[in-house]
Amino acid sequence: MPDRHVGMIVAFFPEGPLPKGSLVFGDLCMIVATMRRLQLAAGFPDADLRRDRLRRVAQLIHDNHAALAAAAAADRGFGADPAYPAADLVATLASLNHAIRHVGAWMAEEPHGDGRPHVSYWPQGVIGIIAPWTHPVSLALAPLAGILAAGNVAMIKLSAHAPRSSDLVADLVGRYFAPGELGVVLGDDAVGAAFAELPLAHLVFTGSARAARSVASAAATRLMPVTFAVGGKSPAVVSADADIDAAARFIMTAKLRHGGQSSRAVDHVLVARSRLDAFVAAACDHAARILCGADGAPVLFPASVKHIHHDRLVSLIADAQKRGARRVRLESGPGWVSAAKGRRAGGADSGGTARLAPEILLDVDDTMAIMQEEVFGPILPIMAVDDDHAAIERLGGVQGTWQRSAMAWYFGSDPAVQAMFAERVPAATAMINPTGDTTDLGDGPEPTVPSSNLWSGEAGFHRFAVARRLVYAQDQGHTAPIAHFID
Repeated sequence: MPDRHVGMIVAFFPEGPLPKGSLVFGDLCMIVATMRRLQLAAGFPDADLRRDRLRRVAQLIHDNHAALAAAAAADRGFGADPAYPAADLVATLASLNHAIRHVGAWMAEEPHGDGRPHVSYWPQGVIGIIAPWTHPVSLALAPLAGILAAGNVAMIKLSAHAPRSSDLVADLVGRYFAPGELGVVLGDDAVGAAFAELPLAHLVFTGSARAARSVASAAATRLMPVTFAVGGKSPAVVSADADIDAAARFIMTAKLRHGGQSSRAVDHVLVARSRLDAFVAAACDHAARILCGADGAPVLFPASVKHIHHDRLVSLIADAQKRGARRVRLESGPGWVSAAKGRRAGGADSGGTARLAPEILLDVDDTMAIMQEEVFGPILPIMAVDDDHAAIERLGGVQGTWQRSAMAWYFGSDPAVQAMFAERVPAATAMINPTGDTTDLGDGPEPTVPSSNLWSGEAGFHRFAVARRLVYAQDQGHTAPIAHFID
């Protein structure tokens, strides 16, 4: 890798790097303007340069995957165990390698002739990425598959709440890339808010729906397109004819694997009223097995990286209980209880410092705040419904009033109801009777809602490119080109 870039990290001016923590809005604007000037001066990159940049991202991950995984695990409160984020890095590498193989074909211009316009794809410019603390490495680097394939340059705002990952990624980016190709910004929430207001060509945001609304408002003042990857209230429906044990095993695994802090975690469950007691019993049993670990060792369970996340969950539980919800504590085993049991806990090396004991909430209803916003934690609301039709209608299958979710799961044997669920429940991904262990949950870094998988593959290329149509008009025997940008 090119040693000439060593030390050129974080934000920069033409005369050199900026010290960490010194960024203000004007500085950030100057950085974006400088990157744009360098991009225009160099001209749009050809396929070889795009492949080279993509390979460097892939090489960065390949060369440093153990350190990156360990940093991400530590930031999430898993100690030094790198197993948790490893799948994300593998998925990111797969997206990058796919782009390397196909970028030449994606760039191919439509030939002019037979009355058809000549279409080419131009880079948009400087693309911003706001990476979250939940997947601090993969969600910072995965969008580069589409961004760099389309010929853009990029600037990444790394999460201040994942300091180990952010510092390491900033250092590595400086080693593998020149500042005009890929920049990194470190800073607190104030810097993140300023980042969303920059004159970027496009912004990629991954985070909560609440934060996404703020980002959308800031971007709207500049008419800046934004690719959102937000979660939502991803539901699971358990029918009266479902395999209750299999459904409970999958749901609790999906809920507890990341402490519920994933856009792909089950947010809440709608269970046929006649099977409610059986499902709750099975869910408690599988939760105990998961939390204690298959071999009896305590499970690795992430903390909230900020007390505000912990306190939000405590507030949601209190509101639900005040309005009549019943709390069911999940057996977590002696090893895990010492680290959490509903209290703030954790040490200097544990990443986040606020752990919350997992539990189930019963008798929930739509007046409760926990049924109106994404849970994003180890709390599982369970609602009894009369039948599958009531569940599907409630999820927006008829009236479409509920927020679109990242995932939706259905457990039941009736093919007609399965088809109705797949057709009417609004979700980026719908799964029917999923089985298997946690490796089958699909925890890749791709966006969820509403962009689906728009930052990788050919869809990602087109997402971050500008389609330009060149039409030749005849004027007194001379051929004059007329360029049109395609919306």
